[in-house]
Amino acid sequence: MEIDARHMAFTILEAGQKQKTTLDSAIDKAGEQLGHLSPADRSLCNAIVFGVLRHRGYLDHLIRAFSRIRADRLDSQVKTILRIGLFQLVFLDRVPDFAAINTSVELVKKLPGKQAKTRGFINAVLRQAAGRYKGIDLPDKKKQFPAFLQAAYSIPGWLGKRWAGRYGRKSAEAISRAILEIPPITLRVNTMKTSPETLSKALNDTGIDTRATEFSALGLHISSPGKSPAELPGFDSGHFQVQDEAAQLVVQVLAPRPGEQVLDACAGLGGKTCHIGQLMENAGRITAVDVEPGKLDRLKAEADRMGLTNIRTMALDIMRCTVKDFNGYFDRVLVDAPCTGLGVMRRNPDTRWKRTKHDITRMAAQQKKILNAAASLVAPGGILVYAVCSCEPEENEDVIRNFLSKRKDYEADICGFKRNISGLLPNPESGYRFKTYPDHIQMDGFFTARLRRKKTT
Repeated sequence: MEIDARHMAFTILEAGQKQKTTLDSAIDKAGEQLGHLSPADRSLCNAIVFGVLRHRGYLDHLIRAFSRIRADRLDSQVKTILRIGLFQLVFLDRVPDFAAINTSVELVKKLPGKQAKTRGFINAVLRQAAGRYKGIDLPDKKKQFPAFLQAAYSIPGWLGKRWAGRYGRKSAEAISRAILEIPPITLRVNTMKTSPETLSKALNDTGIDTRATEFSALGLHISSPGKSPAELPGFDSGHFQVQDEAAQLVVQVLAPRPGEQVLDACAGLGGKTCHIGQLMENAGRITAVDVEPGKLDRLKAEADRMGLTNIRTMALDIMRCTVKDFNGYFDRVLVDAPCTGLGVMRRNPDTRWKRTKHDITRMAAQQKKILNAAASLVAPGGILVYAVCSCEPEENEDVIRNFLSKRKDYEADICGFKRNISGLLPNPESGYRFKTYPDHIQMDGFFTARLRRKKTT
């Protein structure tokens, strides 16, 4: 079967709808076939995949307006094809209407069991939408606020209702609007090999604009590079990693020092692990733990690229570990805990369509167990940092309050920033924790708290 951009986008979107399949996994699985596409077609495929997920609420609003069949009765594949067609009609100015419609109808022919009747239905819906979608009103903001957020900003109704009750409608809409935007690519400069000024000049010399991050001294925002990060100057030499500024601040709060023993308890792919190694200047030891060996293999490859030699990896479940597994305590421990990911929906637009209210409660219960287990690995007087890429209170303040009420051997410890993060550290009492939201400082949504294990007397 001939591979084309729209069919690859359809394949990735369909695979990504499976509950246990992330968008990254779906793209990785399609990697070989994507490699056969031209750069222009790969770019189109990427635009369709991320665009459909980012605007799915609005696209479904249009489907409901123009389909004679109720949206909840539409076949999943048919709905995906309609979303692909509608996204091109509404958002891709360079794709003519006839091309968006005809290629969508052609997609049906590649699906087994789909009849001419289905092709006719998709053709009819898209043709109607092409001429009339601008006249379709959004749900009434005053009377149907959650439905309005879903159609206007693609925030699921349950989450929009939750945010409206917690933050108020004005703030809920501001957060939703910010999440709909495409975020800048942010780099963390590897100061063991170069400087922000040198990397910025190298990027500028190739026509890429850069802007220093506001709070992290190591960050550079880049806009519209026209190529993947792996194709940027300095990538092969390990001069940078892609990392949002909020994630960079997490490791700044940990503040590791050369010569220390540091544990990254939920290391994943190792962005923060490598940041820790960089601040430690390759002196001391970092132990990176994760339950998935495949992630640790990728972490090791990334550490090699960055020139880091002080990282060892261990495929373990941190909730089942004791000090005996590591032959001693750690000076600092980072718990970048698994979470709902509701703070990074700008970068992972599929997350919003996979999560439920139950997931928040479920993840919070797991986070409490992980934090408690990791806390027992910190040396007296040592530092424990808890972080999640979510701003939901159950995963944030509630986890920390629960922990401090039970672990009397711990106390809050001031984060130590030289300046306030837009008022997020308003006083010493709350200076041990902070949140970042994408609507006011253009960072991902993160919660971070710094704790200290009391010294024994």
